[in-house]
Amino acid sequence: MKFRKKSLLALALACVMAFSLLAGCGGNNSNTGNNAPSGNQGGDADTGDSGEKVVVMAQSADTNTMDPHRASGDIGANITRNICESLTTFDNDDKLIPLLAKSWEQVSDTEWLFHLEEGISFTNGEPFNAEAVIYNLDRAASTEYPRQAYEYVKYYDHGEAVDEYTVKIVLSSPDPMLPEHMCDTGMLAPKHSEEIGEEANSYDICGTGPYILESWEADQQVTLVANKEYWRGEPQVDKYIIKTIPEAATRVAELLAGNVDIIYDVNFEDVPMLESQNTVHIDQDVTRRVCYIAFNTLDWSPAPELQDARVRQAMNYAVDVDAIVESIMGGFATPTATWYRSDFPNYDPSIEGFEYNPEKAKELLAEAGYPDGFSVKCQVSDGLMAKSLEVTQAVASYLEEVGIHMEVVPVEYSALRNILINGQDSQKAEGTFLWSWASKPSLVESWLTGIVHSTGMTSYNAIPGYDELVDEILATTDLEEKAPLYEEFQRKLVEDPPYLYLFRQHSIYGISNRLNWSPNDYQYMLAYEMSVN
Repeated sequence: MKFRKKSLLALALACVMAFSLLAGCGGNNSNTGNNAPSGNQGGDADTGDSGEKVVVMAQSADTNTMDPHRASGDIGANITRNICESLTTFDNDDKLIPLLAKSWEQVSDTEWLFHLEEGISFTNGEPFNAEAVIYNLDRAASTEYPRQAYEYVKYYDHGEAVDEYTVKIVLSSPDPMLPEHMCDTGMLAPKHSEEIGEEANSYDICGTGPYILESWEADQQVTLVANKEYWRGEPQVDKYIIKTIPEAATRVAELLAGNVDIIYDVNFEDVPMLESQNTVHIDQDVTRRVCYIAFNTLDWSPAPELQDARVRQAMNYAVDVDAIVESIMGGFATPTATWYRSDFPNYDPSIEGFEYNPEKAKELLAEAGYPDGFSVKCQVSDGLMAKSLEVTQAVASYLEEVGIHMEVVPVEYSALRNILINGQDSQKAEGTFLWSWASKPSLVESWLTGIVHSTGMTSYNAIPGYDELVDEILATTDLEEKAPLYEEFQRKLVEDPPYLYLFRQHSIYGISNRLNWSPNDYQYMLAYEMSVN
């Protein structure tokens, strides 16, 4: 496999071990430089040199890791979910369905049995079995290295292999949503993963999925090739290329030139032009991702003014989110009262959030002791979503009108993720930053543990009362007893806001007419669901 994101030490390790790795885990490690597969530059994306079916997708940034257990956001998931599979998944009707686990059952309050599909192998020949599941659950739950905000970790104690294809998951406390929580943990080949080590897993992964990682040229493209022995049937697309094209206009031009088959986060201004073409079409989807500006209220925050709830309320009142959605997002977003989505447990539609009221904002600022406002910085990356920079600049403009000077600080996508994710101790986050979060239907726990609780991977929230409330919600297993806690939590999001609430993101896709594919609610680009006309 070709790679460029690694240290010299990791390179030496990979070279030493190259002879022991099977071709199913990364292809040819010796090919580096400019001879990497580059798709169909300057030509039709339909076929490669040998007549194979090739699909090319372009996104705005490159992933910072291939390791499915490390945080990589949608940018990374668009790659790794084609390689590594989970025990369960969701269909497009939000129904939980089997994947690597064919069935499951709860045998006690703290024990679940998962019955696995039989006869599946990782692409290097390692068997997929109960021991492989335990290895991955243990690895993903480990605190030795940074990991994703997995919901199951709060409850997980250990796994036991009942037999080769039955795994018992033992919990420290009941988790009635465990099957749903299993949908995000991708399975790595244990022996391969262990032999190459933690760092090498960031660029050399091996799964059970329909695609195999062939090469990764940092900030240029990732090339996946079909797993011809895939257990659910051979993929219809032979090669899947994910290109990094930061500029939105360039992505559109490449789509129209036939060099790219799929682009997303299309700017709404480009929609009429793309709809007028006879070679491409537009699709859009209301995603499960909510965008917001986070307040850094940790004790070292560069903006101590944010410790006052009245200041945080004032900033929410000061911004006309409806106008931003219409003028900047072109209506392709849905304003939210908070980030608490309507599919989350005990959603309360009566909570209206903050209307646009700059006079109320000024009153609150004066009450808090800041009649003349204050200054704060806001970090933002263009790669986060369409119009990231423009949205943040609009927010800053509204805040200026009530006396708050927000300096917008653009940061490259991977750099911003490195600053914010598990970066609390490095103290490089500014007083505010534009961010977003998403989860599967009804699964609010990743929000609670990822962005609200002070220990969360991108939580800069030290507002009193949140940790205690989140801990109580997670410790309460009876759904009826949880209900008033969820309701209290929703009220607290308005009364003592940790965020400036914006909108639920819509994603606009430009798609080649030669491709049979429609986006799903989760923004995952799964090449196995694609075929070429």
